[in-house]
Amino acid sequence: MEADTLALLIPIVAIVMGISLGMVAIVTSYRGKVKRAELRHKERLAAIDKGMEPPPEPLETDGGRRDSGLRSGIIGLLLGVVLYFALRAVAGPGVAIFGLIPAAVGIANLIFYVVEGRRRT
Repeated sequence: MEADTLALLIPIVAIVMGISLGMVAIVTSYRGKVKRAELRHKERLAAIDKGMEPPPEPLETDGGRRDSGLRSGIIGLLLGVVLYFALRAVAGPGVAIFGLIPAAVGIANLIFYVVEGRRRT
């Protein structure tokens, strides 16, 4: 296989695989939510049939995962810093400034994590 053809196929395969993995994750998440809703419904029907008080509907939350802001903040910050230095080495300091955009998003997520933690306590 020629180098030009390989250089063309790598981004195409990466994009197709990335989109495919995203679609699989969305479908899997949706099926899990539907399955949990069906199980809650069956549980409520069984309780009503036995003459018991049906259990209350659970509140839809993020699963109690407060660390999602911390994780995405650290990832964004480190990705932005690495991207800044990589772009600075390849394209110069004028282009490297765009690497600070993900770093700013990461800092915003970290600030949200700290503020949300103080609000919950």
